[in-house]
Amino acid sequence: MLKLSSKSIRSIKITFNVTFIAIITFELVREAFYSIPEDWLFFLTSDAVENFLFALMAYGLYYYVLKLKDLWYKIGFVSLFIFLLIGLASLKDFRIHDRIEIEQSFEYFTSFLGQSLLFYLGIYFINRLEFLNRYKKLEKELNQAKEQLLRNQLHPHFLFNAFNSLYSLSLKDHPETSDYILKLSSMMRYLTDETHLEKVPLTKELDFIKKYIDIEKMRFGEEASIQLIIDKNIGDRDLIAPFLLITLVENAFKHGFYTNSKDAFVKINVNIENNELLFNVENSLFKKQHFQESKREGKGLENLKQRLQLLYPKSPSIIKITNTEETYTAHLKIALPK
Repeated sequence: MLKLSSKSIRSIKITFNVTFIAIITFELVREAFYSIPEDWLFFLTSDAVENFLFALMAYGLYYYVLKLKDLWYKIGFVSLFIFLLIGLASLKDFRIHDRIEIEQSFEYFTSFLGQSLLFYLGIYFINRLEFLNRYKKLEKELNQAKEQLLRNQLHPHFLFNAFNSLYSLSLKDHPETSDYILKLSSMMRYLTDETHLEKVPLTKELDFIKKYIDIEKMRFGEEASIQLIIDKNIGDRDLIAPFLLITLVENAFKHGFYTNSKDAFVKINVNIENNELLFNVENSLFKKQHFQESKREGKGLENLKQRLQLLYPKSPSIIKITNTEETYTAHLKIALPK
């Protein structure tokens, strides 16, 4: 639904009510000019009088009757409106057929009742635009809060893994431990300074992943088969929700290098085609690990799927998992904002 400003809503309400009342009044005055005083009965049963009465009841019902606190007053006014419609229906039946027939009068009455309710619904809808607008705003804020909560759940998980790696390096007295800490510090700055934003440049998100890969290379050695291939056409104008891609990368390292086998590998390809981000992460699998897709899809991947549903409800993103005996590949496709 299109979001409207308070000023726009106020203008729509005023324009509708003024135009509606003006048309009803104009029709009533014109009919009175042509019918009075020659034919009072025709005037009282004309469409102009009927519409005027329907509008009067609709406005009275919306602005006055339904706001009454006393239930009996409400019942009394509604009963009065019904009697007015019955009287108008009987009068019209008499004018057309020169007599009053219950069946025909009832048919007129139901028609009048339907038109009155239609007028009321029109008035109700126009005057409730700000509430519909407020509902959409609250719905958006709720989805943002849910997405932020899911995003925040990833931070402790990421830091836990990072500090575990740091602990492992410190035990080995690794010469690049200081570089690790420096890169980790830069990544934590990204977590605190950028990830509260709704969208960030894709280049920043990929820079975060590069630092993560550099850290993993320190942990597993420069000889580890780790590839990151990024499309050269990716620029700062390409925007994405922050901290969205790291889950697939973390999973690849967690499972791809689990056995520390010399054949272990992680390959990451990042491309943009037809204004869609294609993010593919492939890693090695080994039979003795016995990884199954249902086991692989832990909290991180489920968290990612929930975030994608909240972030891209109108252009659904796609996560596709491809499993073989030796490899595990995650394909992520996201429509980028134009």
